[in-house]
Order: sequence, then structure tokens, then C-alpha cells
Amino acid sequence: MDNSKILKLLEAQRDSLLSKLKVTTISGLYKEQYDENKAGRVFVFDNGERKMLSDLKKLLKDTSHDESFKNKLTEYSNLDNSALVAYFQREFERVLNEIFISGKQDEIQALFIEYDFYYHYTSIIVCYDRQKYPVIEEPRYISNEYDFNKQVLFIDSGINFQPAWVDCEEFDNLDYLQVNFDLERLFQLHSRTLLHQALDNLNTNGKLNLFSNRPFSFYINQHDSEVMMLYRLN
Repeated sequence: MDNSKILKLLEAQRDSLLSKLKVTTISGLYKEQYDENKAGRVFVFDNGERKMLSDLKKLLKDTSHDESFKNKLTEYSNLDNSALVAYFQREFERVLNEIFISGKQDEIQALFIEYDFYYHYTSIIVCYDRQKYPVIEEPRYISNEYDFNKQVLFIDSGINFQPAWVDCEEFDNLDYLQVNFDLERLFQLHSRTLLHQALDNLNTNGKLNLFSNRPFSFYINQHDSEVMMLYRLN
């Protein structure tokens, strides 16, 4: 799989979520919750169903969060992507330098970027030895598709995502909704496209020639979540 296709897949995953959020409002989400509960499509296991319906009926009339939600999507649209790509290039250059200093670059054939929860911005990077690595078009678990015992190098100060992961905490405590996770996911998926572009620039400049093994795969995932292919040197 070539990198133009990988980028299209990364963009499609991001844009699918963005399309959903663009036609969403907070009050509209509350109305959806209210309608589903009232119609009995969502089963509530405790005796709080009546209170939930009463709460949702009030919340769907509250439009006070709609504008701030719209503004967050505008904030996404207004990101300085060129500056972020340049930032991620510098982050990768720092990581590449650490790999070079380790002297293990000729052993490595795959590099995994793994991040934790949204506000823990610094990822870890795990590099693995020569073996066959899967091509991934849709995020999936791959622990049974490679030998993770062949770890070569662990970097505990990997890519720092803070400039690209915008603060969404104002939506953390909305009753009955978890829209904050969708917003956070949007910025995370977008950062993957920026990381891809940063790697492509480094490849064009010959800086990924540090790695001699081919094909060489870059992957990314949240801790204990599905893995996605980020870039590939064929």
C-alpha cells in the first residue's frame, strides 16, 4: 500500500467523524436521547428512567452550549496545519536522533506510536525487529499478527501532541452526553494526517533513510485500542 492511499484512509476516518459533528448540536443530541428513551429503544436498568426523561426534556430546550460547540469546530477549522506539520517534523527529528544514538536503527522494521488519555500529551514509541508486519486499511487489533517479543527499543518520551490536541474540557461534564470524546477523537484523528505529512516531508528530505529495512512500517494507536497504519517505506 502506498502512502497516498494511507493518507486518504486517514483523512476519511477523520472526515467521517467531522461530517457527523457538523450536523450536531448539544441540544439536538439531548433531543435524540430523549426521543430514544421515550420510544423505549434504550432500556434503563434502574428506577431513574422517569427522572432521566424529565432531565432530558429540560436539557433539550437548553441551547446555551450550542454556540460553544460550534466554536470548537471552528477552532478545528482554524488550526495552523502548516505550523503543526513543521512542529511534528521537529518532534520526529528528535526521536530519530534518539534512535540513531541507540545504534539500533538497522535492527528496526516497525515503529509504533502509542498515546494514553487525551490530556496526557506525550506518547511512547516502541520499535520492533525484522519480521512481517501487516498492512492496515481500517483500524484493528494486530497483537496476533506480529511478534511483540521482538522489541528493539522503547522511547518513553515520544511525540508530544499538545499543540494539535485542543482543550475540550468544557464539554466533559454534560449530563448524559459524552460529546467530549467525539471532539477529542476529531483532534486525534486530524493529528494523524499531520503526522503522516511530517513523515512524508522527512522522507522527501532523506531523513528516513536512517532505517535500512524494507518495507518499514509506522503505526499509531491509543493504548489498548485498535492500531492504524501511519506511513510505510516500501
